[in-house]
Amino acid sequence: MADNSQIAYQLKAGYKCSQMQEEGSALCSAEFDGVVCWPPTHEGDTASQPCPGYLPTNLSLVNRTCLSNASWESSESLNYTACGLDSECVSSLRQQYERIQEQQVSSMPPVPNPDAQFLMRLLEECYARRKFTSPPEGLHCPLTFDGLSCWNYTLAGETAVLPCPYFVAGFDPRRFAFRHCMEDGKWFQHPESGQSWSNYTTCVDMEDLEFRQLVNSLYMAGYLISVVALCLSLTIFFSFRSLKCTRIAVHVQLFLSFASNNIMWLIWYKYVIADPTVVKNNGEWCQALHIVLQYLMVANYMWMFCEGLHLHLALVVVFVKERVVMRWFHATGWGLPFILTAIYAGVRGSRPDDSQRCWMEDSHTQWILTAPVLISMVASTIFLVNVVRILLTKLHSASANPAPVGMRKAVRATLILVPLFGIHHILIPFRPEPGQSGEKLYQVFSAVLVSLQGFCVSCLFCFANMDVHYAVLPLLKQLFGGESTMAAPGAHTITQSSRDLCV
Repeated sequence: MADNSQIAYQLKAGYKCSQMQEEGSALCSAEFDGVVCWPPTHEGDTASQPCPGYLPTNLSLVNRTCLSNASWESSESLNYTACGLDSECVSSLRQQYERIQEQQVSSMPPVPNPDAQFLMRLLEECYARRKFTSPPEGLHCPLTFDGLSCWNYTLAGETAVLPCPYFVAGFDPRRFAFRHCMEDGKWFQHPESGQSWSNYTTCVDMEDLEFRQLVNSLYMAGYLISVVALCLSLTIFFSFRSLKCTRIAVHVQLFLSFASNNIMWLIWYKYVIADPTVVKNNGEWCQALHIVLQYLMVANYMWMFCEGLHLHLALVVVFVKERVVMRWFHATGWGLPFILTAIYAGVRGSRPDDSQRCWMEDSHTQWILTAPVLISMVASTIFLVNVVRILLTKLHSASANPAPVGMRKAVRATLILVPLFGIHHILIPFRPEPGQSGEKLYQVFSAVLVSLQGFCVSCLFCFANMDVHYAVLPLLKQLFGGESTMAAPGAHTITQSSRDLCV
């Protein structure tokens, strides 16, 4: 028997049935029930079909009646014992064919997806054991395939044990699944479904599952805090005229990239991570969401690069046209990440092994994005080192041309953020494998660091910004009944600080 003969038979028979012509209204339509193709049959007649060709009893016949209302008798009542198939074998064949049908395009001949074909191969290998495996003496449960595992003949009253399927997401293959054979020689049936049941609940490491859920909760909490802080910062920047300048414009773009990215991550954790069905179905929308997330991640780091570059230009290049600079910043911050992400999506999408499970699995193609990010972080560090050198030599406080206070504070904030943003990518090659010591600590550290980056940006570039303080404090004093004269002494300071910030 050729490999995948059952798959080939089912696909050919299913396609043949779908192409059969029907004439007249008093006919039962052609139907493939996963085992046999039943041709169009007049109501009241009985159709006889040979057993599937891959079975040794393929010369035997099975019958099915077309009822008086032009509908077939229930497939559940059909008796395939003449073909050597018990009810569980028939049920397994139908279940696997249903899996194939769900993944097919109606206008094309049936083609199994890799998962369905893989399971069909397991089914074929399982029932092929009957040729060279003798059942035990005495009352026993039959060899059967439950859709995931092949359970061997088992004596009545005993429990069969198998390693958990390695190909099921969330299952630990080092653990074991169970299936109990009852005293009457039948497999245990679940009281709710009434179907024979295998116990796979032990395949999930509940302690590890709880830890993963904790990590996911940390991510969601951190992203939510960051979104609130970023939105508040953007509101402040858009509300005060004294904060309108190139430096703040770069801040705004950085904040917008972070806010949109964090919102998308909240959607990802809410509707993808929390729903295993979405991951299993691997729909186009969740793949697109992954690509958008990667684009915004790269945009975050490109705008961080623009922050360092702007500081460098402000000190090294005396005369800079702000419109030209912002045009190049927009091309770098939004345009370059689009090109990189398009390349990443094209390369990864062409690799079937990397295109499963909503692209959640680690892939070497990730370096298409990670490498430019690391290069941008190195470039930002070089810019900042040069800026600090200039501040410490040519523009120190004793110089005839001292560095503006706003500039020095901006440099300090950027110096903090660059290593903070870069450490996550620098540690990628050193990430412990699942189950190794330090893996849980790494996951928690990564969750806190990554999800709160937006909050750190807001604190350093907005909430700790003295120009923001000078812009907001007079308004707060007016709202809360403070004396208006208190703002007067700071008028010169506000003007000076704004001038320093917008160099």
